[in-house]
Amino acid sequence: MRATEFLIEGTLTSGEIFKYPWRVTAFKDKILNGKSPFVDKDGTEYYSVPSKNNGLLYQLDTMINNLKKNPNYYGKTGKEAWPKLSAYMQSAPGSKGKNLGLIDFSDLEKADLTKPSGIAPEKINVQPAGIGITANRINPADTKPKDRIQLSTDEEVKKALDDRKEIRAGDLYKVIATNPILDQAGDLGAAIKECARQISLGLTPDLSQYDKNTQSRIAVDAGEYLGILMMVYNTIDFPKRDQFLKFLQAPDFKNLLIIFPGEQNAALSDSYGVQNASTGGTIMISSKGGIGPKATGAAPSLSGLRPSLLKRKTRIKPGNGLDFIQTMIDTSPTVLQGFKGMNWLNQYHSNFVPTEYANLLPFTDEDMLAVKNNIATKGQTKLPAKFKQFYKIYPKLKNSSGTPGGQVTYAVTQELINSINESNPIPNFRTLILELLEENFVQIFTRVVGNKLVGAVLWPGNVDGNVSLATKISAGEPGKGGLGFKVTD
Repeated sequence: MRATEFLIEGTLTSGEIFKYPWRVTAFKDKILNGKSPFVDKDGTEYYSVPSKNNGLLYQLDTMINNLKKNPNYYGKTGKEAWPKLSAYMQSAPGSKGKNLGLIDFSDLEKADLTKPSGIAPEKINVQPAGIGITANRINPADTKPKDRIQLSTDEEVKKALDDRKEIRAGDLYKVIATNPILDQAGDLGAAIKECARQISLGLTPDLSQYDKNTQSRIAVDAGEYLGILMMVYNTIDFPKRDQFLKFLQAPDFKNLLIIFPGEQNAALSDSYGVQNASTGGTIMISSKGGIGPKATGAAPSLSGLRPSLLKRKTRIKPGNGLDFIQTMIDTSPTVLQGFKGMNWLNQYHSNFVPTEYANLLPFTDEDMLAVKNNIATKGQTKLPAKFKQFYKIYPKLKNSSGTPGGQVTYAVTQELINSINESNPIPNFRTLILELLEENFVQIFTRVVGNKLVGAVLWPGNVDGNVSLATKISAGEPGKGGLGFKVTD
């Protein structure tokens, strides 16, 4: 048999139940309410019969008291072995299960069913979309890319406000604490709620009792709303907090209206903030996180800078930074960005091109078409002979995964990134990116450091942050995404 909602791994023995204090509370709630199902391997649902389980509740309270006196009271090193636990349960009406019986919890395991009531807790999406706190979708989930309606940020925010899908930042903790889907997300959901509770008390959440996977999901998936919650309760490293509040013309963040998009519409932001629904501008909030003090998450695409770039189109001159960004944004498919970028570097800043590329550049349209076809045919079409030089420049390249076209694409793209980041051929590239982000852009990091969930905020864009060009592609997945940038502290 398998139990739903609050167990992530391992059998439901008393040792597992008492592994974490909040797990015991969840377990008792399931026994007392009689409405949360336990599901066996055949999918039959069983429910606790509260009136018959007083003995089990007394046994649990006794165990709690024993553990309060001595945390090692039970187990191999304790005085007593972990007691066996069982409860009276009844099956759902019309099911094949026995109508009423005493069931030993040591026979129960985690659930892994496809119906909503029995989704395995660890598979529940705890991002804003997963827990139901986003704005309404603009397009149905099955809409084909060519048929998608694309709204501007202002249009998307207006629609969310019209639909009353905003969340007042001062109410965000209540929204998290009472979220029913997090209740179904087992240990992970309980951990997220506990983090939110500690943040609301002005504390830095302690994650020492959770495994690395849980810690990562808290920082990355739940970080989109926990990071904002940290900002509201001032438990985050935000050196320019006072200046930002002055920019918002607000005494604090409690009245900031938070909107989590119903679908990914903006390339740069994970959520929006509106200080005044009638007159206030929109704040673009980017949320990144992970394990470690420098975790930055995935790099946003350069294409997200297009609206800001359009405002400065008169400043785009051949060979300058705006021209480079424009060239990358206009390159289609994005798998060719590395080749177009090296051609651009060779044309305007040739002294920054590796000497080994002298006989390769410029890459012709025929060269790039051959690479694209080689990738599309999974290596069935050949590359021009000139590309054999890559394996002399990068001896380890032949051992990488993917097609020859994918390998070459990866090598060229990485070389371009290294040239931009390390040699600095584009003067003030960092300043340029930060300027394009403008003052209404905020970068929030949520990171696990020393088993604590810590946060940091970068603002305003034209002052804070280190900038680097980045990519998510590999030789095996050359089309994984276009060139992006990272803004880090």
